[in-house]
Amino acid sequence: MKNYINNVSTRLLLLAIVVVSTVIIIAACADKPSNYKPLAIGSPGELLVVIEDDVWLDESGRFLKTLLDDEYPALPQAELLFKKTRISYNEFERHFRTYRNVLLVSIRPKEKYSRVEYRRQEWARNQSCAEVIASSSEALKEVLSLKWPTIKGYFFNADIKDMAKSYVKEPQPEVLTHIQKLYPFSLYLPEGFQLKKTEGQFSWIDSHRMGGQLGIMVYRCSLDSLDEVNAHSLLNFRNDVLRRQVPGDVKGSFMSTEELFPVAVKKTKFAERQWTELRGLWKVQGDFMGGPFIDYFYEDKANNELLMLSGYVYAPAKPRKAIYMREIEAVLKTFEVN
Repeated sequence: MKNYINNVSTRLLLLAIVVVSTVIIIAACADKPSNYKPLAIGSPGELLVVIEDDVWLDESGRFLKTLLDDEYPALPQAELLFKKTRISYNEFERHFRTYRNVLLVSIRPKEKYSRVEYRRQEWARNQSCAEVIASSSEALKEVLSLKWPTIKGYFFNADIKDMAKSYVKEPQPEVLTHIQKLYPFSLYLPEGFQLKKTEGQFSWIDSHRMGGQLGIMVYRCSLDSLDEVNAHSLLNFRNDVLRRQVPGDVKGSFMSTEELFPVAVKKTKFAERQWTELRGLWKVQGDFMGGPFIDYFYEDKANNELLMLSGYVYAPAKPRKAIYMREIEAVLKTFEVN
């Protein structure tokens, strides 16, 4: 009986020690600042603009409004590059601080130099912040005029990178396996994409969305297929690949580039490679179908190869196609050399 009482007493003492220790640990943790940050809210392409009312209404604010009305490139119908929400600084608290993209604009007369500061994960994970600081309204207008291409590119590219990271984490396994077996690189496509066609070094992968379609095409060939590599030859090369590989629903029809709409050409870099980017509209010769596209071409001189990554959107029932084009671009930029 005595031993039993001693055992019970010992257990109660140990329990008391554990409880007291736990309380002390919890109290100590409560005193330390937390590094936890919530996940950013909002969709890709959404932008929160924080600027005081008087600045928003003056000449520099009006100039900023025109910049914020930039359109998404190469779409059949005009769409804004950013869906914007504007608030003042005293409203910038609680959930507003966790917006995905935040543009802070302020005039500080005591500042000697105008500048733009870029910060990631400031108040939330996957958040991008750009702060524009100027000493006067005139200086603000000047710095916005000079730095706006960089500012909008910062937000746009951050959205694309975050989307691409999410696709890499949870790719469609069958499509990923197909790409990795056929090519010396990987592309990570999200769930819903399926292999539609494969022939030689050509692959066509698509996903059906509410009466529409998102498509990805990959093609690899010898550089000897082109006499020279420039915008004109790449456009002709693209049309030749589409004519041979991408038939339309009507017999004899095929995908091609819409010649009545200008094709934007620029150099860009991702996956540590220099690419030629083409943006424009596609159509189906012999049928009434069309939409936006984006292509990337890489000239691999070391292996005497040309690589074409192409993406397109067909969504006739959807007046807004920018979100789909962001998804297509993000998929192409998951490119990763094996």
